[in-house]
Amino acid sequence: MNSHQHEKNVRMILSLFTWRLINIHFVTCKKPILLDTCMNQSTLSSCKIEISSIKVKPKDQHFYNSCVSPVLLMLIAYVHSMTNRQESQPTPNLPDYAFGERLGAGTYGTVYKARLISNILSRPSSAAYNRPTSARPTSALPAFYAIKCISRKSLTKTTEDLLINEIKLLKGIKHEHIVEMYDFQWDENYIYIIMEYCAGGDMSMFIRSRQLLSEARVRPFVKQIAKVLKFLYEKNISHMDLKPENILLTSVEKPILKIADFGVAQCIGKDGSRSIRGTLMYMAPEILSSHPYDNRVDLWSVGVILYECLFGRPLFTFTTIHDLIDTIKSDTPIEIPNDARISPECRSLLEGLLQRDPNQRISFVEFFRHPFIFADLSAQIARADDFLQKAIHYEQSGDLQKALDYRVRTLDEYVAITKVDEDADRKRIFKMKITQGVSAAEDLKKRIRETVTNSGLTPPATASLSSSSLSPPTIMNTDPLDLNNDQVLFDAYQNCLNGNQLVNAFRFAQACEEYEKGLTVMFGVARTEMDPMKKQILREVITHFLSKAESAKQRSETQRIDLAFQKIKEDSANDGTTPDEVLNDEKKQSAATQTCCLQ
Repeated sequence: MNSHQHEKNVRMILSLFTWRLINIHFVTCKKPILLDTCMNQSTLSSCKIEISSIKVKPKDQHFYNSCVSPVLLMLIAYVHSMTNRQESQPTPNLPDYAFGERLGAGTYGTVYKARLISNILSRPSSAAYNRPTSARPTSALPAFYAIKCISRKSLTKTTEDLLINEIKLLKGIKHEHIVEMYDFQWDENYIYIIMEYCAGGDMSMFIRSRQLLSEARVRPFVKQIAKVLKFLYEKNISHMDLKPENILLTSVEKPILKIADFGVAQCIGKDGSRSIRGTLMYMAPEILSSHPYDNRVDLWSVGVILYECLFGRPLFTFTTIHDLIDTIKSDTPIEIPNDARISPECRSLLEGLLQRDPNQRISFVEFFRHPFIFADLSAQIARADDFLQKAIHYEQSGDLQKALDYRVRTLDEYVAITKVDEDADRKRIFKMKITQGVSAAEDLKKRIRETVTNSGLTPPATASLSSSSLSPPTIMNTDPLDLNNDQVLFDAYQNCLNGNQLVNAFRFAQACEEYEKGLTVMFGVARTEMDPMKKQILREVITHFLSKAESAKQRSETQRIDLAFQKIKEDSANDGTTPDEVLNDEKKQSAATQTCCLQ
């Protein structure tokens, strides 16, 4: 086979893998490389790969067997050739712009922050730099841009089609929640797409920096996504690759979402589509089937993103790509955690979006009208009032911890209301309630600390975690339970030891899960154990770890409330008006009213 035919075959194979397919650890670069259909240039340029010395370090034997194939070898060879091409490429350069920091990599190019340094219209056209004649006047453009630079030498037929598709779509659409394309130019080395700059990074960074987002913070994000999807729905366009990395934020303090990367977007025809496109983690099950699909795949992606925002973890966990594919294609219904602290409206939306069968999935019209997005606030206000009454009840009965919990729940509802309420007067009232509620919650926290201090106890969240307090009972050191010959009991005991380690790392919620796994098994063994001595020892071990589990549960609850309270204060502060400003405005209005009455 000649080299031309070889590369043609590789490209044909790559065209089948439009989602990220293979996660390999290369010895030479000591980091995972994600291979996708367009060969992410930034990933390739960071790796120096020698084909002759490549060794795959698989996560398990099954994955190893799947990797040792001609397809993988061709992919590696193609990566190597693409790396060499990237290394030989000159630095991107446009005479009218000063390139700054590298922002990241899109589907098929590297994105840089850039600043305009001259008037484009005053520069005479040249053969070296070409630009369309329909560009905007400089006065209409902002000071900073995001410029996507696509190497012309590395363009394949697939990436060329994606590039043309993105430019065509962005030229034809304009929306407040879609990244705007201002201009595009090209020279002998690169094609430059000059786009709107979003200073807040992307949604994945936003989630990682906060671990998880409160429902109050998530709701306006979903509302903005709904607006842009409604716009695309009316134009019969499906994005096909919605994911946190493709959702940009204009700022961190008061973020406005902007959907980006329309490379794989398409207009959906009556017969639907059959090609595989998108990113696997956010890909709807029907895309992986042999049946045609339509723009409802975007609704599934929104559900996966919403789940990740609320719970701080991906919808699916997996060890290999094959496991992930099987999980996505499974018929098992998606389960929303029963202990999730989310409203009924939020749970309803999640369940509707994450229906594996597109015919059972929430429709676009239902999505646009869903109460979570465009809420009837009466139910939410009633729920907040109920939480407040419970907080007052528990405070009067002396249960300050429960009172604080319900204060935080009340505040969470108030913040959520202010995020969606369009009634300015009512919004101001709830901001006042937030101010008062924060003060009341702070007072409860202070009283709880004073109560604990006066009782001579150590607060649950800051209790000493000495090694002696975490060690198992002394009797376990003699190993009369014969753990080495009892795998079930050994694993259960190890679960409890893992719980101790997690407590030591202040990961109390995960510690509770480990304790529960181990203790459940130990209880079962103790019920059926016939040896009196072994049964007595097992009871002592269970008692010891039960005490640890109860302590971890208390600490987890305290930690959860503190985290929720902190997020509420952040959400309230990021809403545009601080509590102090609200109080000052109220005082000014009151003074103005009194003045009018006197006059």
